[in-house]
Amino acid sequence: MLKFEKFPIYSLIIVLTLTFLLRVLFLGTIPNGLFTDEASNAYDAYSILHTLRDQYGEFLPRYFKSANDYREGLYMYLMVPFIKIFGLNPFGARITSAVIGTLTVFIVYHLAKEIFNQKVGLLSALFLAILPWHIHFSRVTFRAILVPCLFCLALLLFYKSFKHPKWLVVSSFLFAISIYTYNSARVFVPLFLLGLAAIYWEHLWKNRYYTICSFITFSILFIPQLIYQLSPEGMARANTVGIHTDFNKIVSDYFSYFSFDFLFFEGDPSPRHKINNVAGLYSFQIPLVLLGFLLLIKEKGYQKWVLYLWLILYPIPAAFISPESAVRTLVVTPLFAIISGYAVGKIADFSQGVWKQLFTFLLIGVIFANLVIYSQRYVFDYPRWHTDVWLSTLGETISYADKTSYECIIYSDHVYGSYAYIMIPFFTKMPPSQYHQYGVDIVQSKLDMGRWKIKDLEKLETFNSHCLYVLYGESNTDNPKGEDGAIIDNKGYQEKFIHSFKDINDVERYRLVEIEKKT
Repeated sequence: MLKFEKFPIYSLIIVLTLTFLLRVLFLGTIPNGLFTDEASNAYDAYSILHTLRDQYGEFLPRYFKSANDYREGLYMYLMVPFIKIFGLNPFGARITSAVIGTLTVFIVYHLAKEIFNQKVGLLSALFLAILPWHIHFSRVTFRAILVPCLFCLALLLFYKSFKHPKWLVVSSFLFAISIYTYNSARVFVPLFLLGLAAIYWEHLWKNRYYTICSFITFSILFIPQLIYQLSPEGMARANTVGIHTDFNKIVSDYFSYFSFDFLFFEGDPSPRHKINNVAGLYSFQIPLVLLGFLLLIKEKGYQKWVLYLWLILYPIPAAFISPESAVRTLVVTPLFAIISGYAVGKIADFSQGVWKQLFTFLLIGVIFANLVIYSQRYVFDYPRWHTDVWLSTLGETISYADKTSYECIIYSDHVYGSYAYIMIPFFTKMPPSQYHQYGVDIVQSKLDMGRWKIKDLEKLETFNSHCLYVLYGESNTDNPKGEDGAIIDNKGYQEKFIHSFKDINDVERYRLVEIEKKT
């Protein structure tokens, strides 16, 4: 069974090719649209590329203010060369995640090989390559995709230190850097390191010179981050999403991350974090994951305790905020891939003769069928589902409006709220040096960008007939022109339709109009 371990290089190339194709095909159009977080990260990278300053004009910041949530900057800096090559567009924004996701599969191969053997390494890489949870976040511009990549690389080098202790220093450096990726890593990584040190204290004591150097390296990077984390800016995101203090709620949310509904059947309730009817893991992995963790008990060595530690700690940062969040717990995806690969490897070792062949064909068939079904849903069905959450056609609407000759363009804040301000410089490819001069700041409601102005139509006493207006286009039977249309009508004005783009479901989500006084 699984003879591919006899040809590891070719097998790994095949797995990595599959990995990359699953993450890069139709990348610019699926998901169908572009979310504000993606546009913000990409425009910050675009601004760094051209001015060495972020969208707020800050010189090479460690944290990017963005929509007042002060994001860790490592992901944005990694985006810069890809934005340079592919430009400021959805594909250029998302290709960074696709590359990071592919690299993570390569790292997990080596990590599982180091912990177990080459066969488990290849199987683990294969499972991570096809994992819906990991595929989806490798296709969107969310910086959380960096967490499993750097974490696994740091852990791999830690295991390398058993042969060459000097790797401890590099490992500690990468563990510290991984904290500068996403909010949840600020909690998960330090807790994991405490557990890792407790498990391998003999190794650390035996190589105490390198351990001390590693501790100093980690502290130099971690302490400034900790100080910042406790500052008002560092707590901005936590204050926005809200941190639970109710112990019972925290415990309940913690255990929600081990529910079969979250892991295998329903997944994250947010349509931006999954596709309909598909959870983060495949349902056929249920027996593999359960069997893998059970068989792990019989393994000799401390590696099993590290994997159990990983499993126990992964929900903690998310449990203080909400239940069932796939993006806050992305760090666990390599673990489930490794455990699945380990279980298959054990079954293969146990099986003999015709039973081994039968298991091989059954496994290949199940994996192929599930991957085909998932790919079909992702490519053909997902673009039609929830086009509103990805702001489908908003980019085309903004680009079209920007090419007109109107002296001013009024963007209604009902078009996904004022936080969509960043879509304007992204889709108009506004030069960062020009954008900086406008002093745009979402917190201070300073949202004018030259001819582009974001306004609450309810607060406008009059409408300028020489301006083009970008309005939210979705309507209902009670209010066929939507909320914006009702406001305009109630103030004694009327619309003159100019243009609109309909999404894949033939729905007009946004429209461009002139507004004139009723006669």
